Amino acid sequence: MAANYNRPKPIDPIWYRQGCYLRIQCACGRRVVAPLGDFARSRRISFDTCIYELIARLRCSQCRRKPYADVSRNRSGN
Repeated sequence: MAANYNRPKPIDPIWYRQGCYLRIQCACGRRVVAPLGDFARSRRISFDTCIYELIARLRCSQCRRKPYADVSRNRSGN
């Protein structure tokens, strides 16, 4: 099987996928879609951080639970 370089991988650093979108959804109903680079820059997260490390640190700003998050090249989905 050939590698798919268009699909963002969790191991990718933020700098490599900064043009992609971070989609966050919590069980309480809160949803956020933001460009990955802008999200990291506004929160002063190092661009060397891997995407999976960023996702593991996320918490919902309303209920403080751990939300579901993924990264996509398109704003609406893959």
